[in-house]
Amino acid sequence: MKKGKYISIALFCIYIAAVILLCVIQTDSLPELPKLFLGIPLDKVAHFMMFLPFPILGYMTFHHSGRSKWRDLAILGIICILGAGFALSTERLQAMTSYRSYEVADMIADFTGILTGVTAVIIYILIKKK
Repeated sequence: MKKGKYISIALFCIYIAAVILLCVIQTDSLPELPKLFLGIPLDKVAHFMMFLPFPILGYMTFHHSGRSKWRDLAILGIICILGAGFALSTERLQAMTSYRSYEVADMIADFTGILTGVTAVIIYILIKKK
């Protein structure tokens, strides 16, 4: 295995751990932030930003160079499904705490972040594999 692949795996694992940590920490002691960013609730922006890297890092970790763009797109589809499962799992994890809650709007923000990341990777694949 190449050194770059080890780095990708390490980054993906650190990212997963960071998202889980961010989803379960108690935020009462953190400074109060503005409620809106460009008219969008800031917590939804945070969820979007947390899940945007999932497909990008997942693709970097699980794709193999030299494969066809169709195989890469299939791998990306699997990564997208795994990302959706991860987002659902983090929301369920939040529901298990006494200080966080499960919100459908958070799931929508999570899925929007994942789909935006998937779109970026699709563009990359189509440009790179011409």
